[in-house]
Amino acid sequence: MFPGLAAGPRRTAFGFPRHPARKATMRNRESHGVPPPPSGGGKEEFRRWARRMRRPGIPEDQAAATVDGIVEWFARAGLPAGSVVIYLPLPDEIDVTPVPDRVSRTFAVTRTPPSGPLTLHPVDAPRERHRFGFEQPVATAPLVDPSTVAVVLTPGLAFGPDGERLGRGGGYYDRFLLTVPRSAARVGVTVSALVVDGLPTDSHDVPMTHLATEEGVRQLATRTLERANPTS
Repeated sequence: MFPGLAAGPRRTAFGFPRHPARKATMRNRESHGVPPPPSGGGKEEFRRWARRMRRPGIPEDQAAATVDGIVEWFARAGLPAGSVVIYLPLPDEIDVTPVPDRVSRTFAVTRTPPSGPLTLHPVDAPRERHRFGFEQPVATAPLVDPSTVAVVLTPGLAFGPDGERLGRGGGYYDRFLLTVPRSAARVGVTVSALVVDGLPTDSHDVPMTHLATEEGVRQLATRTLERANPTS
């Protein structure tokens, strides 16, 4: 049992549409999860909590339901033309790599170079293994122009109900998200147990416009995207 299935007092309910196939997962929530840090806690405190929550691994049924919801969202959202950025997952992240096989869009993935910002490449570019263990396009892969991006499926350790995102601390995604059009949908991909109130943010943190969980994809209130230069 994933400890995050607890319905703790600070967890936010969004009222996502309930998919019949997902009811069993939702009914199985029990009250023995790890409570999140109190409001006012620092980013490292929330990161330690999120890593502890994720340590058993995200249940396959919740991960599959999240991917199904993303595919359904593409079918009904009326999104503008443009590239869709996915990520190549770490072991504790939801695997969104099945999405390109189920959605008729042009897909791209990021590369983390030894220094400098993330670069963007075709999803079918040759890959290598990064020193931190995840796959990524090779350095010689063709580049994709970030200005062509319409959607970014974005990983994170945890998210807030208003689109706050807690990354792993390098600031790579915050800097990358400033290079895509303001109109691009920034979709945080997670499970509902990792959506919590009180998540700390800094001025350079780029908010999400949508959250995708096992309960579906929800559009959030319009968030102003400042073109500041993130530093962490």
